[in-house]
Amino acid sequence: MTTRWLLLYLRSRRVPWVAPISVAAVAVVVLPWAAWADRPEVDPSLAVLTLVLALAPLIPTLAGDDDALERTAALPWPPRRMLHLIGAGAFVAVLLLAARPIGSDFGPAGQIIRNSAGLAGLSGFGVALLGTRLAWAAPITWSALQAMLGAPGGPGWRQSLFWLIQPSDSGPAAITAAVLLLAGLFTYAARAGPSG
Repeated sequence: MTTRWLLLYLRSRRVPWVAPISVAAVAVVVLPWAAWADRPEVDPSLAVLTLVLALAPLIPTLAGDDDALERTAALPWPPRRMLHLIGAGAFVAVLLLAARPIGSDFGPAGQIIRNSAGLAGLSGFGVALLGTRLAWAAPITWSALQAMLGAPGGPGWRQSLFWLIQPSDSGPAAITAAVLLLAGLFTYAARAGPSG
């Protein structure tokens, strides 16, 4: 029964049709990098852009077609929304980690998980505040700015601002990602705004 509900939920959110787009976004970077790069370590800026390109197609799946219908359902939506958001971040992290044996290393596992979780939270926050049509703006803009302007290290405020570029042992980056994840989880779970 649980499996059937999960399959229906994923289909209603268009996940089976969108997930291959995320896989393709990672493959577009992984395959040429593995074939032509002289080292497996992917440039940190390219790693950030790959992560957000893999996550972006999943953002529209965070809303159903009819929020009014969801509000009338007998099922409690907040836990399901939280699991959906966590699942999107985990899916992207697994894609990047799975590229390592192929010859593309997107960084340490801790860094990939931190960045995926933080960007998933930022996406959920965007959906809660702006709806799915505009939710992509925050994670894509922040990621692009970090990829272009960010550098590892520096004072704590700079590590927080450019948290995606920081090494996996950066405390300020971890705190920033955790705050974004929690803010996204709770605002998205309680969302009553527009779906589009």
